[in-house]
Amino acid sequence: MSQVAQLQLLNQIMKSQWQAYPQAESAVVLGVAGGNGLEYCGSLKTVYGVDINPDYLQECRRRFGPDMGPRLKLVQMDLSAEEAEWPKADLLLADLLIEYVGIKHFCQKAAQSQAAYISCVIQSASTGQGFVSESPQQAQFAKIGKLHHDVDPDILCTELAKYKFVLVLHEAFPLPDGKCFLRFDFRRTIL
Repeated sequence: MSQVAQLQLLNQIMKSQWQAYPQAESAVVLGVAGGNGLEYCGSLKTVYGVDINPDYLQECRRRFGPDMGPRLKLVQMDLSAEEAEWPKADLLLADLLIEYVGIKHFCQKAAQSQAAYISCVIQSASTGQGFVSESPQQAQFAKIGKLHHDVDPDILCTELAKYKFVLVLHEAFPLPDGKCFLRFDFRRTIL
């Protein structure tokens, strides 16, 4: 049940993320999986969905390809790889992803993507609970759970500041199982 609550909450957060930056013409959703939240992307000219799992990308295409057409560009990529070149876009969405790629790597790659805006969700490290919630699909997440690193919000903000990003929004979203999602939005001060 906690998995369902997390997906619903992430869906609502993503709706707000899309609505916060109407001036963006393009976006990248890092770790797009099956496309949760893409229904709120509005009329962006280009939306990149990036994920390492080809099955997730296939599901995303099945769900959103017919409505979004050629403006949906799905890319299979290991986002943690040093040689990976993230797509360039105005808005970068990274929900529950920084925990897997690490703060320094995320910030460096985000800066290279030339994003004007970054909106990300991390799981609060102070809950004492495991990162991956119990669910019927828990076995699928066992390998990635081993890659998880807690994200210190202060370090994230400090590291992004090195690339001229300033914090413009911080919100907390408690979950029924005692966990908490934290949303941080950043704007690049120099383009």
